[in-house]
Amino acid sequence: MNTTRLLAAVCRWTARVSGMLFVLFIVIIEIGEGIPNPFTQPTWSQVIFLALALIIIGILIGWRLELAGGIMSLVGFCLGIVPLNNSPRGLTWFYLALALPGAFYVTSALLRRYDERHPLT
Repeated sequence: MNTTRLLAAVCRWTARVSGMLFVLFIVIIEIGEGIPNPFTQPTWSQVIFLALALIIIGILIGWRLELAGGIMSLVGFCLGIVPLNNSPRGLTWFYLALALPGAFYVTSALLRRYDERHPLT
């Protein structure tokens, strides 16, 4: 097994495990706290709900389609940066860590694509 393929596998499984831990943690919090009606929230809060939904959906899609899931997760992350930066709490380490699974999915997909195009001869 070459190094590129091994690194792609490490990135893929790091994204899967960390992503599922994040999704599980978010679901447990939402069950415990209850999900507020997003339509009764301020606009910045609605954008954060949308961003979090895109991140979670991207993490789950990444199990099957790494590049698409990673990009969707990172788009959701970028969407939530501005409203969270202007919110009373600001950016937290947890929100910043939500970008990791998407970045690992994209890295894994690009490494796999590189390995397919440059096989060892």
